[in-house]
Amino acid sequence: MIGTDKYSYASALRRVQPQSKLLLTMVSIVLCLTLDSVAVSLLTVVLMAAVICCMGKIALRDFVHMMILPMDFLLLATITIFIGRFEPDAPQVLGIVIGAHRYGISSASAVMGAHIFLRSLAAIASVYFLVLNTPMTDISWALGRLHVPPLFIQLMELIYRFVFVLYEAMHRIRTAQASRLGYHGLARSYRSTGTLVAVLFARAYHKSNRISCALESRGYTGNLQTLEQEYESGARVRYACIGITALQMLCFAAERLVCA
Repeated sequence: MIGTDKYSYASALRRVQPQSKLLLTMVSIVLCLTLDSVAVSLLTVVLMAAVICCMGKIALRDFVHMMILPMDFLLLATITIFIGRFEPDAPQVLGIVIGAHRYGISSASAVMGAHIFLRSLAAIASVYFLVLNTPMTDISWALGRLHVPPLFIQLMELIYRFVFVLYEAMHRIRTAQASRLGYHGLARSYRSTGTLVAVLFARAYHKSNRISCALESRGYTGNLQTLEQEYESGARVRYACIGITALQMLCFAAERLVCA
């Protein structure tokens, strides 16, 4: 197993009813996005870390490592919000003059960038609670019980499965290229990367055809049937959801009172 699967199958919440975990995740994300509060976003990250580590029995260093992974993407996505173009006489925290305009960071752009960055971080922490404690098969089952269209669920399952298939194929191809010094030097690295992408695309296309034929030969009629499992009660997760929601609302109210 690779990625988050190795954590979800080893989690202490693995056998807990997935609908309750999905509820906690969705409520936390909705509150973070609608309240638009720096304090609430920071509190959500801390609370999700506590729930994941205490209830899911996942090591804190693993959670921190998982949170660091999307940092590069978040920084690249928000840097254009932090830095803007202004008139030469406009007030700025930091900036330089280039031509007829001044480029830099103003207090308004810094606040907006911080809000968006922290809201995104809190939403990622909430999603990690679900994916680090719930295997994909349980998420699909929960979505089915919530009457999500079967076509959407099946496409999600197939796409998720192909992530691992393509990763395994890519790893084998890249190992073979590296053993032949395919990544020795910049020019060879670009050439090997292009070859890898082309071969991977072709193999993915042929693999999808074989899977389609295998499904049809086994009587596939548009619905993937899976065995229903027995789950533990999700009461403790629902209680945690109520507690986290209450703390988020209290934090939001306290922030508004302080800023008023």
